[in-house]
Amino acid sequence: MRPDENETEILSGLIALSKNLLSAEELLDSYLIWSRQNKLSLMQVLMDRNVLSTEQCATLETQVRSSIANSTDATESVDTSIQNTAHSDTVFETVLTDDLETGGPGSRVLKRAGQEIPVLREKITLKGLYSTGGMGQVWIAYDEILQREIALKELKSSMSDSTRNRERFFREAQLTGELDHPGVVPVYQYSADEESGQFYYTMRFIKGRTFTQHIHEYHSQYDASSKTGVTAELIRLLSKFVSLCQTIAYAHSRQIIHRDLKGDNVILGDFGEVIVLDWGLAKKLGDPLFDADRETVISPAGEEAVENLSETMQGEKLGTPAYMAPEQATGRIDQIDFRTDVYCLSAILYEILTDQPPFSGRSIVEVLDLVIHSTPKPPGKRVPGIPAELEQICLKGLSKNRDQRQQSARELANQVQTWISERAERKRTEEERERFFNLSLDLLAILDARGNLSQTNPAWEVILGWSTSDLKAMTVRDILFQEDHRQLTDDLEQILSGEALTAVEYRCLCKDGTYRWVLWNASLIAGESSIYLVGRDITERKQTEQTFHELLESAPDGMVVVNSSGQIVLVNTQLERLFKFPREELLGRSIDVLVPEQFRSGHSRHVARFFQSPDFRPMGSGLNLEGQRKSGEVFPVEISLSPVRTEQGLLVSAAVRDLSHRNHENRTS
Repeated sequence: MRPDENETEILSGLIALSKNLLSAEELLDSYLIWSRQNKLSLMQVLMDRNVLSTEQCATLETQVRSSIANSTDATESVDTSIQNTAHSDTVFETVLTDDLETGGPGSRVLKRAGQEIPVLREKITLKGLYSTGGMGQVWIAYDEILQREIALKELKSSMSDSTRNRERFFREAQLTGELDHPGVVPVYQYSADEESGQFYYTMRFIKGRTFTQHIHEYHSQYDASSKTGVTAELIRLLSKFVSLCQTIAYAHSRQIIHRDLKGDNVILGDFGEVIVLDWGLAKKLGDPLFDADRETVISPAGEEAVENLSETMQGEKLGTPAYMAPEQATGRIDQIDFRTDVYCLSAILYEILTDQPPFSGRSIVEVLDLVIHSTPKPPGKRVPGIPAELEQICLKGLSKNRDQRQQSARELANQVQTWISERAERKRTEEERERFFNLSLDLLAILDARGNLSQTNPAWEVILGWSTSDLKAMTVRDILFQEDHRQLTDDLEQILSGEALTAVEYRCLCKDGTYRWVLWNASLIAGESSIYLVGRDITERKQTEQTFHELLESAPDGMVVVNSSGQIVLVNTQLERLFKFPREELLGRSIDVLVPEQFRSGHSRHVARFFQSPDFRPMGSGLNLEGQRKSGEVFPVEISLSPVRTEQGLLVSAAVRDLSHRNHENRTS
């Protein structure tokens, strides 16, 4: 029996595909042109579209004719070749299926080659395979009656022999159809043909990409350019996440839990849609028809077929390992409830923040063990700059104990939405701060968690010489004196923990290589992991203090300087020797420590009275005064007092002279 010309043409194309002379897409496009034109051969179309050269087509035709001529049954030879090739490309089967309705050249060939083609009673044309999963596969199709593009999900023929699989597939269609919500794709119709083993349902086709794809794209751009943990794109993804949570909250109001939530099961449409897909593992609580959850989905490939940690597992441990709640991982079906979906949603939030699920490993067993026993690494440890509030919301939802999670998807949605709203309010505050930045004479800056100067004002160039473009490539460490780096590390940890830092002095590098002293105040910006810095140039004050300190050291008497609170702020070496106190034990302490104990109770009043009416008091004022050394020894002294006005306020400098030798001489004379 001789094959017809159409079969020969198809075989030539398949041989070219098997030899990698062209891609499946190129062959499909050429086939569509050929099947709708009677004048050109398939080889001619391939040559006209510059897919194959004249020589390649001639060689293919020669090989096909030789194969047919050397076979006792040429038609059987063609059929065998088609079977061996066509099965390797499901997409090619899809296009040939298009000819079943019209009787095109691919129809008879595919039937003879033993292909599994859905025989659709309705006017539905399959256009191409969109995706495939454990039980079913989704086709892009066209509704000839209503003239619209639709999605058709069918139960794989390898799965349809199992009654349990057919029941689960019907349950998926039924539950999806029950959820009348913008976040759930509407189901149009369900069809079951026991005789042909064909089970499918149709639904609206959503053009878009998965949530996971959007997350990966965001992080690839974030890693390349962003210095802050909060960007406009992150806010957009979080808003989509809130919509996702609200969809699940609606499903929960209908007593339906999804049980397989992950980024790959959520489509972000091209026009703003957020659609939850794949309700195949969904369960309706309290309905005995939906409580038979321990059945195993019969699969020819078995459990070993699940190699990707983001693929759905079937059987007692229903769900996807990387996003699975602990109660799912341990197979405790009776503990699965709304909070199981809250965990899965929080795992998606974790992926939004870090570009990876909470747990990953080399095998499913390893991941399940981590899910059951380990605590996820805080998102901020993976991606610096993640706002602490978002991290806390996420980790709360990932708690092993269901009672410690958000108790509903709505609660989780509200927490994230509240953060977004507060962020918007902070954004307005930032715009006002931006105007203030440009007017301030002080050094102003926003510092991220990694120490980058994400925003500065013109005062940096006026005081230190660094322009805005210079500072964009610098960290705060680059402008500080190297000896201060250790102190900076401690201060950053203190600020990021939520404790403000006040009146800290650092030496800052100028562009010309010199240093200036800057007094810094810093605090954490509410709701972020960014630090607000205010710095004032105190170089002149420090130089004055240095001069004053040198004068103190050159004085023959002991010198001590106190502030209006009576605290010691400066001492010289002579005072250390006189009272036998090391300097570090005196600075910051009350001046009373140098006064004999019997006079200390009233001494603070004398200090306060002097600061109210400060006046110079020279040595030799005729007062009998005494001091007390660290050892407790009391000795006679003479004191002069001098008020000193500074930027820090009024200070008093006291010169202390030991009179022990003079009194001894008076007693002996």
